[in-house]
Amino acid sequence: MKTNWNKKGMGIGQVFVFIIMALTFALITIFGYKAIAGFLEKGEEVAFVQFKNDLEIAIKQINTEFGAYRLEDFRPPRQSEKICFVNMDYGKESGGNIDGVITGLTKEMPTAVGVYQDAIENQGYTSAEENVFLQPEAPVKIKVHRIELFDSGNEVAFLCPPIKGGVFHLGLEGRGDRTRLTVPMLIS
Repeated sequence: MKTNWNKKGMGIGQVFVFIIMALTFALITIFGYKAIAGFLEKGEEVAFVQFKNDLEIAIKQINTEFGAYRLEDFRPPRQSEKICFVNMDYGKESGGNIDGVITGLTKEMPTAVGVYQDAIENQGYTSAEENVFLQPEAPVKIKVHRIELFDSGNEVAFLCPPIKGGVFHLGLEGRGDRTRLTVPMLIS
């Protein structure tokens, strides 16, 4: 028995299959893109949490080892352009120039100014919710143990180590009840 195929009907069927395939491909591409974007976002969140934990542990761990000194490398999240540590007790205990600190912070890390002013007006470190500031702003506040900051042998209110190649270096010295932070002079 001979079958007579309608050639016009076959063409319409092929177009229908092509449309279904194109829609399936588009849906897979859209959902795949969303899944990959979600994985990247989660990866950045994990990197931030890892950085925050490493920083907090390193600073808190050495404070009780009076006189101990360590050089540490930290890797902030990829998007971080700047980091600043602020001694929330500076000026309150040492009688430092609070107006000068506020002027300097306004230039270096404007998001820290209000937190510093509130800390100085209240109980310093204990009243502050954070003492480490990132630019762009961190998704959660970072508060490491009580710190004192030194630059070129002088005590300073804030310290902003340079981030080069996704890494910044800190010198950590245990002081008993606090940790002294410095930016080490590295030999190239």
